[in-house]
Amino acid sequence: MEGNNMTVIDTDTWAESHIGYKRKDNEDRFLIKELPGLMILAVADGMGGHAGGEIAAQIVIDAFREYNFSKENLERDLKKALYNAQKKILSKMIENYDLDGMGSTATIAVLYRNKTFWIHVGDSRIYLLHNKKIKQITTDHTFIQDLIEDGTITLEQAKTHPLKDMLDQCVGCDEIQPDTGVFNLQKNDRLLLCSDGLSRHLSDLQIESILATNTVQKTCQQLIQATLKMGGTDNVTVIVKEF
Repeated sequence: MEGNNMTVIDTDTWAESHIGYKRKDNEDRFLIKELPGLMILAVADGMGGHAGGEIAAQIVIDAFREYNFSKENLERDLKKALYNAQKKILSKMIENYDLDGMGSTATIAVLYRNKTFWIHVGDSRIYLLHNKKIKQITTDHTFIQDLIEDGTITLEQAKTHPLKDMLDQCVGCDEIQPDTGVFNLQKNDRLLLCSDGLSRHLSDLQIESILATNTVQKTCQQLIQATLKMGGTDNVTVIVKEF
């Protein structure tokens, strides 16, 4: 199942997306796709005028929905699907000058047996909740993250820095260097994929406290509501999967 504002339910998987209070359109997209022995979870947050953000995000989601994944080489297939999206977005911009500058984040997890294979570009995120403690799996591809890592600014300074929301990588940018990885899952672990509409409003501790309680449905709803209470300045999308 996929969408931009719908709710998706399964016994242990739930997703929700909300336009927020400040945006005219919801440029977030998500995907939950089950295959024999596999599950694909994806969040894409688009950017660009003239509906470019919505188009770019949908291209990312379509690329992973349509790709024929092989259990033998999931890391390779994740990269191929991502670069398929990259090529299509670049081609769209060449075809239509009004779409120049459009792009999207891409944060995807493929679940196979007790492992999660992932690929990531942009500032959407993957979190793992293990023993009720949260860990951010992905690293934001933002200029501000680079400044934090080289010690130029502190985490506290980053919260109000003028570049805090500026990406240095996106699907549709001239060059991308996606991050990839794999990690093990244990029973009762929870996986969260989200757009930055969540992480810009809620701290990791706030996310942890909500993610560690209630059903996956209520968890998604509470994450969305907590974000809206903090202002809802952006579209917000969450997927929660329990093992």
